[in-house]
Amino acid sequence: MSRPARFNKKAFVSFAITFIGIIIALTGIVLYFAPPGRVAYWVEWKFLGLTKENWQAVHTIFAFIFVVAAGFHLYYNWVIFLSYLKSKVQAGIKMKRELGWASALTGLILVLTIASVPPFSSVMDLGEYLSDSWSSQETEPPIPHAELMTVKEFAETTKQDLKTILQKLNREGLQGVDSLAVIGDIAKMNNLTPQELSAKISAKSGASPQTMTGPGYGQKTISQICQELGIDSASVIQNLNRAGIKFKKDKNLRQIANNNDIKPIDLVKIIRGENDRKE
Repeated sequence: MSRPARFNKKAFVSFAITFIGIIIALTGIVLYFAPPGRVAYWVEWKFLGLTKENWQAVHTIFAFIFVVAAGFHLYYNWVIFLSYLKSKVQAGIKMKRELGWASALTGLILVLTIASVPPFSSVMDLGEYLSDSWSSQETEPPIPHAELMTVKEFAETTKQDLKTILQKLNREGLQGVDSLAVIGDIAKMNNLTPQELSAKISAKSGASPQTMTGPGYGQKTISQICQELGIDSASVIQNLNRAGIKFKKDKNLRQIANNNDIKPIDLVKIIRGENDRKE
């Protein structure tokens, strides 16, 4: 009776890297066209049964595992790798022109990508367009990332009566209703999406969340927001400068928030003069 073949570690690592690479590519494609977080988390968007948060987790974990697996692959094939690298370096030295052009092209692509120069910026623009195409009046939250707010914060921000909201939600028989409870947590506890919970609040309070800020609020520039809310642009700029917010007039609210590493809702408060950024 012959013994089973010895477990081949090199083959195992090679297969693992291949499969992991496929998963990273797939998750990368999905995240490329997935809706922005404010929409995905508000309506609990899913693709192939997974939420955006699931796809992000899979992409991140497998990218990390890919690096580890690549390290093992290099370890098991160190001699072959050194020999291959040595031969390529020698060939590269003989082909100085090709080496120079390849290095220059790589460097140029890197610089143009960082500088957001077409056609490289067009790839990112297309991804943003596909992502924003999910946004509509029905899918937009009243305030960016409203699902992370407490009921009290939600009421204050949308100018609704807190007591009325709590009374109406309790009449719906919802569990976990409290002024300090987070909107997303209440929705999850009652098998609702934050969007559905907001609709219940809107229907019972007589206020339409979508009219609080308008659809696609995070896609609007500072000047558009000032015009929509009837706020003096000079005072808004003063509020932003006082809070240490760096911005360009052609950038939208979401881009400015991301560039300053704050939540869009906090940026809205600064614009309205309700909250100064703490350094």
